[in-house]
Amino acid sequence: MLGWLTHAFAAMCPAADAGSITRCSVSMLGVELAAHLPLLGSVLYLPAPRPAPQDLPVCTGWLVAQCELAPLFDTRELVAASMIGAEGPREWIDCMDAQGRPCARLHLLPDTDYLAWDALLAGSRLLPLAPLRPERLVCRAASATLAQFRHRRVGALQLLETMPLAKVSALGRGIAGEVARAAAVELEPTLG
Repeated sequence: MLGWLTHAFAAMCPAADAGSITRCSVSMLGVELAAHLPLLGSVLYLPAPRPAPQDLPVCTGWLVAQCELAPLFDTRELVAASMIGAEGPREWIDCMDAQGRPCARLHLLPDTDYLAWDALLAGSRLLPLAPLRPERLVCRAASATLAQFRHRRVGALQLLETMPLAKVSALGRGIAGEVARAAAVELEPTLG
């Protein structure tokens, strides 16, 4: 919920202009992230393009129901960013792999559970204010999907999957559409 804080402080801080971006970072393995994802509720999920489907196990003890979810298990660090732009506040999390490359992005929507979002980023450290390169603002994505995650036990394994969204607000759908257009991908209703 950094976006709310950025918005609240923007009026008080003359240095915070419409293009300023606040970022923080927290170390987190893909398995930890997968355990937290169902708590978020509705988010916009943008996996990074992968060279080819991999038939290797995702992570010991885990399976994915859709190949688009596999990049989440490459996560080693979360970098959360928030900004106030012409369209209003925006907040997202870049899931970074061991080489510091983005493997997926999650966008906060009005329908997301803000308390779960904040809990996911608990213990994060603020990163120095510095202009982001344009390629870091717009996500290079293979797809954009409105998603609600869940995991369930299948035998001795945990299965990460998405489920159809019960409801997404018009504002949430609008934000998701804008982000998908900026990433040059079509907004898909669900994975699969």
